[in-house]
Amino acid sequence: MQDNRSDLMLFIDLGFILLTGFLVLSDTTPKENVPLPAKEDEQERQAPTEERLIYEVLFDAELDFLVVSVREQTEICMPSGLEAIATCLSPLAVKSSSTVFVLVPQGRATVQQLVTLLDLCRRSGWRCTIG
Repeated sequence: MQDNRSDLMLFIDLGFILLTGFLVLSDTTPKENVPLPAKEDEQERQAPTEERLIYEVLFDAELDFLVVSVREQTEICMPSGLEAIATCLSPLAVKSSSTVFVLVPQGRATVQQLVTLLDLCRRSGWRCTIG
């Protein structure tokens, strides 16, 4: 019984010695300094977020869409299919450079449909997020 404990202690000691050796030999000094933003930059970034146009794009498993303006709480369009949603969202994206589309799956919508919509956003240059 004593022999088993001594072997275990030997492996624990060996592991501890290797761990401290790696810590001593590793280089932990920073390679480059990253400049932090000044307070003026933060204020400039915060100002446009207040003027952002945000639209919710609700969709279901049949790719029936409902586009709603978050600020005004009004329905913009109700297209069905990817081509129709692209024609609906294109003029909205042109209105402002800070337009954001929030993609909201409903019911039994699949992850693949969400990925397809995100791909459409990326190809079109729209700012999209998942809600």
